[in-house]
Amino acid sequence: MTALRTAMTRLRAFLEVVEAAISASAAVHSHHAPATADLRRLGITPTPAAMAAMSRV
Repeated sequence: MTALRTAMTRLRAFLEVVEAAISASAAVHSHHAPATADLRRLGITPTPAAMAAMSRV
């Protein structure tokens, strides 16, 4: 049972990262700044300069 629980936890974490990547990508594609939580989940530090660069037209 522990192995199954570990596998489910890892799968859930992976899917959360994929969701954050899709969300951030969609925001940048539509010239909006991505959510801070999505960037942090992806390992990106959301600085003001980075946010401005991602939301440029």
